[in-house]
Amino acid sequence: MKFWWPVFLIVACSVAYQLGIKEISGGMHPLSALAVTYLSASFTAFVLYFLLAPKGEDRKKEIFSWNPSALGLGAAIVGIEMGSVYMYRVGWSVHSSFIVSNSLIVVALLVVGALVYGEKLKLRQLLGMVMALSGIACIVWGG
Repeated sequence: MKFWWPVFLIVACSVAYQLGIKEISGGMHPLSALAVTYLSASFTAFVLYFLLAPKGEDRKKEIFSWNPSALGLGAAIVGIEMGSVYMYRVGWSVHSSFIVSNSLIVVALLVVGALVYGEKLKLRQLLGMVMALSGIACIVWGG
């Protein structure tokens, strides 16, 4: 269970995320909704950090340490959220929006991994990319 619990957490929270973002997409202004969302996420992260941080860790120092990667990650997350809200606003369905966007992410990360990090692409992965893109075509243009 130690190996799988993070996967189950991601799946459960991703389902909750998709349902929540779908509901937000039809209501208030997306940036207002995201501001409230991030206030809630920040509060949750702070509470969990203070509850789960290792004993003896200088919490104040950790909180006020700035990591440029964390700032970039925050901006990227806002972009993902805005894209998700607007996908639903323009008419994407819950079942296809997630599959299409995440399949394209997988393809992009395979390319980035190979070009930026020197990860080897195997024939099986290239075939998987072709299958993913074919699946996207079937979903988007198939009906």
